[in-house]
Amino acid sequence: MDTLESIRPGIEGRMERVVEGNLLTHHVGGKGTFATPAMIGLMELTSHRSVERLLPPNHTTVGYEVHVRHLAPTAPGRTIVVTSRITEVKGNKLLFEVECREGEKLLGSGIHKRAVVPANF
Repeated sequence: MDTLESIRPGIEGRMERVVEGNLLTHHVGGKGTFATPAMIGLMELTSHRSVERLLPPNHTTVGYEVHVRHLAPTAPGRTIVVTSRITEVKGNKLLFEVECREGEKLLGSGIHKRAVVPANF
């Protein structure tokens, strides 16, 4: 694998989204609420996108571990911000701290691990 020297601790990612459509779960009744799987998916995507431009040619990242707590609900139409920050790089393995907020309210936080691998598709 080509070098990963450009991927180091401190690299951050950020994504802003409006909670709507497939980000909602409706089994709770009413207009729905921000779904936990959607929050985790956005955390994974934010993490990947933060390093995508730094990857060697023909490589990608894949998630292999998630430890996240969903701490508070969010109503449809609200804007959320998802952030990621690399805290550790070991070979091809990347450890991210991830958070999701609605303004100052912490909605979810945890860690996410990704690995840099050849993109065989």
